[in-house]
Parts: sequence; structure tokens; C-alpha cells
Amino acid sequence: MTISIIICTRDRADSLRMTLQSIASAEIPAGWSAELLVVDNGSTDHTSQVLQNAVCNNLRLRHVMEPTPGQCFARNRGLKEATGDVIVFTDDDVRVPSNWIEGMCRPIADGRCDAVAGGIVFPPHIAHRMSRPPLVLLRAWFASSDYLDPEKPVNMIGANMAFHRRVLSKVRAFDTQLGPGALGFFDEALFSWQMTAAGFRLKGSLDVAVEHHFDTTRLTRDSLLTLARKMGRSRAYIFHHWKQQRSRMIVPRLTWAELQLAWARILDRNGRLAGRLPSIEVIRQEEMRAFCREYLVQRKGPARYAVSGTAEVQAEPASTVCPSPAMANGRGSR
Repeated sequence: MTISIIICTRDRADSLRMTLQSIASAEIPAGWSAELLVVDNGSTDHTSQVLQNAVCNNLRLRHVMEPTPGQCFARNRGLKEATGDVIVFTDDDVRVPSNWIEGMCRPIADGRCDAVAGGIVFPPHIAHRMSRPPLVLLRAWFASSDYLDPEKPVNMIGANMAFHRRVLSKVRAFDTQLGPGALGFFDEALFSWQMTAAGFRLKGSLDVAVEHHFDTTRLTRDSLLTLARKMGRSRAYIFHHWKQQRSRMIVPRLTWAELQLAWARILDRNGRLAGRLPSIEVIRQEEMRAFCREYLVQRKGPARYAVSGTAEVQAEPASTVCPSPAMANGRGSR
């Protein structure tokens, strides 16, 4: 069994250093071999120096450049460069357990599945902050695997996912319109939905969990509102192109979302003046307004994917704040 581990990175040199040290300590089963591809998506910091100084005795480290900005461009470059039977993706701000490689790849090697959705948890200092409103309702936005069913996960999460190379015979690339650097979300989710729609088997290994040490500057008021808009825009893309659903009342809904957002901002005025995080209602309405605006743009073009069994609906998907399993599977009303 040969393994290709892919990390896409951009200007997170110090975080990447810690991630590489973590992976270098992971155990590789006897008879297996592994390579680590770090796809540099246009870093201007000291990422190159970190890679030059990295010591990974248990696997071969390769530095790959992908100049086109966008996580999915970097991921697709990684897919082209990877040589392993099994491809494992993780992020440049995680710490992996010692049994990570075997835990993620063994179910695939044994023929029990074609892909594995691993777990993502927060380290204690972040978990404490994420346990309070409004962040407790936004954990999935920061790659938490809380919402996944351990027995039947609806999708993989990019910080900890693995699949056999045969998946690429049907699903050849990540959609470059989605993910960081583009609309913002759903890139690995859409890849997962395409994969399962093609008949490949997805298994959950949420007990094989990585710790997500993301930069807590992302937990500011402005950052959360920016994330809400990205989520709304990404949902609109999925709504039109993957689900192929339609909403005749989108203009009135946009007007209603504008009014609801204005009212939510009035109610949240004291929190804004005090510099507190936005209320969950402000976040929800920012997301819905962004959804309506982006849907008006996306519906002008034809759907990019062929999906059977969809129907016209009169209501847009519910907000992804605190997503339910029905919403996360990409087929129902994530």
C-alpha cells in the first residue's frame, strides 16, 4: 500500500511547521510507504524555508507549487502529482494522532470502503471558545465533524479525509468555484457527494481525529460576518448547480432578507457598539441575503452537474447555522 498525503498551504509557515512535525511522528504500518506533498498556493512568507528544514524520516517530502490562487486549484494540483494508491488530505493547521495514517487508510486497504471521513476536534483553548454562543452553532464552519454520523457520514471534511485512487476514475477534480479563495465552502462536500453518487462507499472513522488549531483571529465579528456571506454564496451555488432546484420568489425573498437583516442589526446594536460577536440572527440573515444575491447570479447560467430526481421548490434551503444531517447531505432541503 502506498499513501500520498496532501497539504495545501498559503502563508501559514509557522502553523505548517507544527503540522509537519506532527505528521513526521505518525506511525506507518510495516510494508506501507508514504509521501507527503505540500502544495504551496502562492505563499509569500517563509514557507519554503520551513519545508527545507523539515525532517520527515518516515516519508518522502515533496514541495509542489501551484500559482493559481484558490484551495481547489492547489488540491487538484496535488491530485495530479500524487502517486499513492490512497490519497489523504489534511490542512496546514492540524495535529494528527500517532495512528492517523493507519486509522484513515486501513479501512480502504482492507476493502471495506473506497473513502474515509475522519474526525476533526478542537484543542482545549479553542474548544472552550467554541462552546459558547454564537460560536457553538457555527462549529461546522470551522471544520468540526460534530454533525457527521459515525456510521453513515454524508460527506468528508478536507482537514481529515482519505480515498482510494480509483475514485478519480469518476470524480476527477475539485470544483474550483468553491472553497477558500473562491466562494468559500462546500468544495470537499461536493466532491464527496459526487463520489457517493457514482457508487463509491464512504465510511466514517471519526475516532481517528485530528486537532484543528486554526488561527483564532477568525473568531472576530467581521470575520464571522464574512464567513456568513461566503456560506450563503456557496449554498446558492450548490442549490443551483448540484441540487438543480429553483425558487421563483427569490426577489421577494431577497427583499425580506434585507428587512430581516436591518431589524436584526437594530436589535444587535448594543453588542456591535460593545465590540461583541454578532448575534446568531444577524449571522443567519447575512447568510440568507448572500444566498439570495448569489442565486440571482448563478441561475443565469446552466447547471454544471447532472442530477436526477430534483424538483422545483418554493423555498430556499434553511440556513446552515448549526447544520442538520438532512441539510449536510446535499440532496435535501445542508
